[in-house]
Amino acid sequence: MKSKTTLVLLLFSWCPFLLFGKELKKITRESNIPGFIETYYILKSDTSVRQGPYKLEVLGKLVVEGNYKAGRRDSTWIQYNLEGIVRTKGWFKMGKRADLWEFFNDAGHLEQKIDFSTGEVLYYQTLFAKHPFRVISGRDTLLTVLDRPPLYVGGTSRLNDDISSEIMLPLHKADEKVTGTVFLRFTIDSLGKTYDHHLLRGIGNACNEEAIRVIKIIPNEWLPGILNGKPVNVEYILPIIFDKNTKSPELF
Repeated sequence: MKSKTTLVLLLFSWCPFLLFGKELKKITRESNIPGFIETYYILKSDTSVRQGPYKLEVLGKLVVEGNYKAGRRDSTWIQYNLEGIVRTKGWFKMGKRADLWEFFNDAGHLEQKIDFSTGEVLYYQTLFAKHPFRVISGRDTLLTVLDRPPLYVGGTSRLNDDISSEIMLPLHKADEKVTGTVFLRFTIDSLGKTYDHHLLRGIGNACNEEAIRVIKIIPNEWLPGILNGKPVNVEYILPIIFDKNTKSPELF
């Protein structure tokens, strides 16, 4: 019995360099962004295919860990902030979210819990629970409080992160940064996709264009508004603050 146990341990000690009969090669890659280092494994037989453990470190701290199977994200993936607090935790199956996912804010407080296998939202936080939204049905509109307002997948904290990671603070004449709040309006349809992005109220110059550009390129991942138990098309207003004291604008 001891010899069999030893053999099993030896086999696992070869992993992930030899995983289920597939020989792997370890890759450590530094990003163009200083301090970002990825570590993952590829098949020696096909170097375009990732297989096995993955991790991303920023300034020496682990921020993402997960696993690849046949080149796709698989099993549990976890994202941390630089303080080591879990921000996102969930399961991938063949590259797509499946089963239970939890999303936390930067302090580690739960913002959303979603079962992606059933599409059920088990928990969410929002400031707009009693806020009336304009529901669009053909040419008709109805201003009403919804059963559930539209939600960005991952919550307000993730929306803020996604916007901040993309947006650039434009410069005005004499190299002065323009500050203020840009209000955007767009529609979130019954499938959770956005369209008809346009400016509601701006601050002029390049900030208006920058805000619209960014809201169009962040992940188009919304949970639709619900009225009378059914998903509906909803008009959504998003304010974005451009602040001269920060490198990136902040979501209001």
